Amino acid sequence: MPINYGATDENENGVNSETKEVTEDEFTISVPLKRRRWWVISQKFLFGFGHVYNDLCAAMWFSYMMLFLQAVLEMRAVVAGAMLLLGQVVDALATPVVGVLADQYSTKKVWHLTGSALVACTFPLLFVRCWGCWLRNDLDYLSWWMPFYYAVLITIFQIGWAVVQISHLAMIPAISDSLQVRSELTSIRYMASVISSLTVYFITWIVLRATTYSTSIGPTDDYKFRNVSLIISVIGVLCFTSFHIFFKLRSKKDRKTIKMDSETGEENLLKNTKWKFWYFLKMPLLYQTSLLYVFSRLYWALSLVYVPLFLEERLSVNPTEGSELVASVPLVLYISSLLFSFLLKSNIEKIGNQVAYLIGSLFSLISCIWIAVTIDPEANVTQIYLVATLIGAGSAITLVSSLCVTADLIGPHSHQGASIYSIVTFADKLVTGIAVVAIENYKCDVETECPQYYRGVLTYACGGSAVLGILSLCLTAFGRDKKNHT
Repeated sequence: MPINYGATDENENGVNSETKEVTEDEFTISVPLKRRRWWVISQKFLFGFGHVYNDLCAAMWFSYMMLFLQAVLEMRAVVAGAMLLLGQVVDALATPVVGVLADQYSTKKVWHLTGSALVACTFPLLFVRCWGCWLRNDLDYLSWWMPFYYAVLITIFQIGWAVVQISHLAMIPAISDSLQVRSELTSIRYMASVISSLTVYFITWIVLRATTYSTSIGPTDDYKFRNVSLIISVIGVLCFTSFHIFFKLRSKKDRKTIKMDSETGEENLLKNTKWKFWYFLKMPLLYQTSLLYVFSRLYWALSLVYVPLFLEERLSVNPTEGSELVASVPLVLYISSLLFSFLLKSNIEKIGNQVAYLIGSLFSLISCIWIAVTIDPEANVTQIYLVATLIGAGSAITLVSSLCVTADLIGPHSHQGASIYSIVTFADKLVTGIAVVAIENYKCDVETECPQYYRGVLTYACGGSAVLGILSLCLTAFGRDKKNHT
């Protein structure tokens, strides 16, 4: 008996073989018909608010946590790296546990609110000098107390972050059975993520300029990071509060089910026996889809961390270009990412998720090749902005399309959505943490021995992620093609 995966079943002409669904009706609501279109649009954008605080925290975590620990708290580099790795490991381990529990107990919004509360209670404290650290000058005391204090905060913070991420992702298949609506929600979610990152950089720039100016970051700058984290937390709390007040999920009794040959009892069989969590775990297609997300996230994370370091490396050779390059290039990268995610929102249904992922991977690979071939220390700065545009485009397209492929895999079985998303996102947390630690471990102790080290990182590490993403796409396409012939 064939089993159809995904939210829709299209024939060879790309037309839905079942009765057409009106995407606006996917949101089951009880309001006058004339107001329904406005309500649907507002609900889609309110959905994006649900992950804003997480996105704000992620941008601050990847961009400034290492800087705060080493420059402000004067923590040893190896200990600071261990703090980052700890966060990624805790996030990875918490993800599958949260996924299983969220599908079994309570509602997605309750889990989301719980995770948001944990994040709100711990994130601001990550960028505040630890209790007791300013009262004593005993280095032996600080050598164990400071890492212990921040390790506890990081653990709680990352658990809360994982709860919010998984519960929010699991709402996508629960909101609608329409693949088009799911794609739009995923694009809106990514656009909110990009805007959140831009907000963090803009707020940081404002705070640094509004306070006492210094040419370098030191222990006396701790209040600047505190102010940034507090401002970000206020914005994040307002966003998730609005989300919980105004955003409404469909109730279980109102959710539409796919009509799958009810005369033969196929739907009941699928519900009662096949579509259990253990059945998903036996699906090779699940792990192939996970690889798409892992390598798209790895490319995004490595670009986010190492583009500024690459620019700083370049400025050591060409100081006349000005330090504003470190801010302007990431800004162009994120603007490009925002524009392409907006374009993808209305066109991904036309080109398909897998084709979109291939296009994004090619953009990513071209940017890495461009860096390797022409972006030497004497290269024109215009080329750097063009490469940043390609990096932003590749990141946006691959991330959005990989999540759309996952939502398509879940199909109408939203009761297992959190579990599936937890599996898909599990590996990227570990892979990212291990990759960053490995890259820093191989860096030369003397900078003159490897003056273009971070250029090589963007070329080979990011380029390798793009290549592995393309190979994973081939495996996924092969798996789906094989499934369609069974």
